[in-house]
Amino acid sequence: MKFVCPSCNIHLQAEADLAGKTVKCPGCSTKIQIPADLGQTTAPQGPPPPDAASSSSAAEQADQPEQEYYEQAPALNIDISKAGPHPSEINMLHAGLLGVGITFFWYLIMFMLPDRKSMEEPMTIGIYLREMFCERSWPQYITTLLTYWCMAILIFKYLNIRKQRRAMILEALPTDISDEINAQNLVEFHTHVVNFPKPLRNTLIVNRIRKALEFFYVRQNNPEVAQMISSQSEVDANKVAGTYSIVKVFLWAIPIMGFIGTVLGIGQAIGGFGQVLQTGDSGDVSQIVGALTPVLGSMGVAFDTTLLALVFSILLSFPASNLQGAEEDLVTSVDEYCIDNLLKRLNDGGAASQLGSEGALLKAIGDAIAANQKEFIGKFEETQQKMAKNLEGQTKNYEKISAVIDKQVEGIERRTDLFEKRVDTEIVRALEKITEGVKHLNSVLKDLDGKTVTVQKKGWFSRRG
Repeated sequence: MKFVCPSCNIHLQAEADLAGKTVKCPGCSTKIQIPADLGQTTAPQGPPPPDAASSSSAAEQADQPEQEYYEQAPALNIDISKAGPHPSEINMLHAGLLGVGITFFWYLIMFMLPDRKSMEEPMTIGIYLREMFCERSWPQYITTLLTYWCMAILIFKYLNIRKQRRAMILEALPTDISDEINAQNLVEFHTHVVNFPKPLRNTLIVNRIRKALEFFYVRQNNPEVAQMISSQSEVDANKVAGTYSIVKVFLWAIPIMGFIGTVLGIGQAIGGFGQVLQTGDSGDVSQIVGALTPVLGSMGVAFDTTLLALVFSILLSFPASNLQGAEEDLVTSVDEYCIDNLLKRLNDGGAASQLGSEGALLKAIGDAIAANQKEFIGKFEETQQKMAKNLEGQTKNYEKISAVIDKQVEGIERRTDLFEKRVDTEIVRALEKITEGVKHLNSVLKDLDGKTVTVQKKGWFSRRG
């Protein structure tokens, strides 16, 4: 369903199920009611069927050399569409200033709340908030500042997503110019896109279509444009994820500040216990209570800082996750828009603009396949030759290693033979000596033949007779 903004005359489009609903114009923010009259709608049209004039123009283009064809193409002034920051980025300085301002007014309100004069005074919400934010040491101030800074970033992200969503109803490629997009009317479509009002020039949808038109002007190839749109979609998704990195840093830093406050409070409490122990020796209950009061206050610092940090981190986690998911869905919606409204209408002239006939097309395809097969076979043969050379070199290395091993085995065998011979010789000599000793022992025993042998010890402990 297509309609026009009555204030800024921007061409808009919407789904049929949105008929009768009120939307804001992405260009001038005027509230517009989407017309419910189905007669005003126009179904999306593809490229018109070729007539005699277009057939003759295609034949003329086929007869022209490729370089001459591109030289006659109308010039595209890319300088008028200077690229700015990515549409998903926000101004961190402005978000920081907003966070500081919110923190200032918040503490201005906190200091205006009633103060607790004595322990007997009943606890109210105002007193509790004042003590929580103003009387629990310096980590509370930093935690609050980080929280509102992160909240300011999420507010800017929310407003940016709303602006990007409003831009999705743009008819960025109006059919009033032409039903198809080709090299002849490309300049008109590009001029229409880059002349949108300033708030719309740096949106995801306008940025994607502008880059696609400029790429089509250079390449004149539908599949390459489709691949470029897919690559740009990945870039946009990565950019979107990157803009939430600082939010994740804040969600990490806020609990850390709570833990720092816990450590400070516990440290002060432990230091105060010394005074409590000294007071306890006197046995005066009032003095003990007075000494315990600052200790309990320090423990309050320890627990309240952690409590506040955890509550803030939980409150920020849900909107941060929802906004990131919404912005990722927005990138997907831009992809669908480009498929439905850009790729279906692109016309690069087909093969006829360069080949001239179906037979030439088939011949070109066959030549391309043959060239690819020839290149593949050449690379395969080169690989085989390299493998053969590597195998030959490995075989030579194996032969060298085998020769070295054979020599080592021969040396081991020689050494084994020598060792065996030496062992045999030593065993024979030992047996001969043992035989001689036995013979000598036998002769001595024969000489004794019943004689008494007296063994006399000599030395310090021997007997002398």
